[in-house]
Amino acid sequence: MTSSPFVHTLVQSTAEVESKRAFEFWRDTALSMSGVTSAGAEERRSFAASRLVAVTAHSTLLHTEGPRVDVERTARHVRQDGRDTITIALVLRGTQYFEQGTRGGRMAPGDISVTDSGRPFLIGAYEDYEEIRLSVTRAAFRAHVGEPEAYAGRLIGDGPLNALFATYLRSYAALVPGMTEAEAGIAVEGTLHLFRGLVGARTGAVTANALRSLAAVHIERSLHDPGFGPDALCRALCVSRSRLYAAFADGEGVAATIRDARLDRARGYLSDPALAKESIATIMIRCGFTDPSMFSKAFRRRFGMSARDLKTSNT
Repeated sequence: MTSSPFVHTLVQSTAEVESKRAFEFWRDTALSMSGVTSAGAEERRSFAASRLVAVTAHSTLLHTEGPRVDVERTARHVRQDGRDTITIALVLRGTQYFEQGTRGGRMAPGDISVTDSGRPFLIGAYEDYEEIRLSVTRAAFRAHVGEPEAYAGRLIGDGPLNALFATYLRSYAALVPGMTEAEAGIAVEGTLHLFRGLVGARTGAVTANALRSLAAVHIERSLHDPGFGPDALCRALCVSRSRLYAAFADGEGVAATIRDARLDRARGYLSDPALAKESIATIMIRCGFTDPSMFSKAFRRRFGMSARDLKTSNT
């Protein structure tokens, strides 16, 4: 019996799974090659996700829609499955983040990232999202784009060439279920050539914008820690204090950015009806503040109202 010449495709979905088991189903199937580090309680209760999977001899395409979730591919995962692919990811909807080594950043629709499955990484979303991921063999990436080590962890911000690339990748995702292996091979090769042109136009050292974007990911993940500040951020990013401060020179500075992120999170918690029973003191501590007086003054200065008034207006 001869094998089918068409690309093998399937749809993974929680639609046919009992709602209380949907998150576990998705974790154990779609996310089985990495570890789920967090997912909000609300997301777990109402978890609904779907994904088109298209597998060819040298590539895998994933077109996914789902709720906020954070996953980590650890050194243990790398050792266990031995995957050796390079993934180009395009954000279509929602805000995400990724981090590999000392590279990465916050991602908005239109942004593109590159990750190496042979090294640990973190990826996640801050809200419901849609994305397309194209994974190719290391050999194919090297042949059509360049040395993977030079690209892993790269974030390519939205721009005209991104839009062109997105149109091409969307078309491939839509058409691949009806393609033969040979046609898909040509399409993937074309995708890689287009990507090479895209990144070729963005060559150069890591910019201040890229450093701020990566810093934002670390800040969001560390706001609960009252000891987290500029020095801890420098250590996490493996950059000098002067370089980090230079990247934030056109704003209020690193410390103010961290403070404002803490206040923004506190405001979000205080506005959330699901947290109505939590005290202001508890929320303050969850956001890394330790001085009630300082928190109150900073909150009023940033939002023009007291934390108590905001909480009262949402209960």
